[in-house]
Amino acid sequence: MKSTTKLVIASVVAFFGLALTYYPWQARNGMSSSVYQSTFNSLVSQGYRLTDVSGYTINNNPTFAAIWVDEPSVAWVANHGMTPQQYQTNFDTYVAEGYRPVLVDGYTVEGNPYFAAIWDKSPSSGWVAQHGMTADEYQTAFDTYVGQGYRLSWVSGYAQGNTAYYAAIWEIPTTNAAWVAHHGMTSAQYQTYFDQYTSEGYRPILVGGYVVNNIDYYVAIWDNSPSGAWVARHEMTAAEYQSYFDTYVNQGYTLTVVSGYTLNGNQDTYAAIWYQE
Repeated sequence: MKSTTKLVIASVVAFFGLALTYYPWQARNGMSSSVYQSTFNSLVSQGYRLTDVSGYTINNNPTFAAIWVDEPSVAWVANHGMTPQQYQTNFDTYVAEGYRPVLVDGYTVEGNPYFAAIWDKSPSSGWVAQHGMTADEYQTAFDTYVGQGYRLSWVSGYAQGNTAYYAAIWEIPTTNAAWVAHHGMTSAQYQTYFDQYTSEGYRPILVGGYVVNNIDYYVAIWDNSPSGAWVARHEMTAAEYQSYFDTYVNQGYTLTVVSGYTLNGNQDTYAAIWYQE
């Protein structure tokens, strides 16, 4: 499948199959902080787990896109709207209680960085996480941890002023699947890598968009693990995202990754990945 350069005002519930078990899921985007919190509270009370969250701004207001799945789960916690200091405090607290980070998303509101994150008590052979890294610091950390046998499992890009920063998680892999990752890609560079890696049998498992100086950049991870059919798109307007969302859900795809980012201060834009189980 190809990613195009062309995502939900959605309140869709769909179902997907895994080993003859069907799990409902829900996705929303364009949520204000208060709407996101009320939606979070409602869905969690119904047994859903947050699996993906992306923060971005529209007219300097924090906005969120997220995915929840009603599936069996280990204990987990999530927070959003955290300053770097608050994120570090929560990080230390949860890790001390036996949780580990599985997602951290950086976003900028009025020039200041904030974080949304998910921690859970899933088993791990080892992990490391860092945030507030410049591109050079991120590359150094990447090289160090990969050299020690870790695999990048999550990365988020965000802006502070005119500088890109990164938050990332590495884990000791549990499979032998080959993988590749890049950051700081323009839309055209991302498309070039996308075409190259998919032609070599890789598939995207993570894509994230972020904006520096009103230019959209991308982080992404691909691997060659087994998979059913999939589709990925980036640089979608809200209307395009909604159209693709409806089309793919009707074809039996599940939204697994959604990343929101903002161009021109108020144009919400999306990148996403769908899979068929």
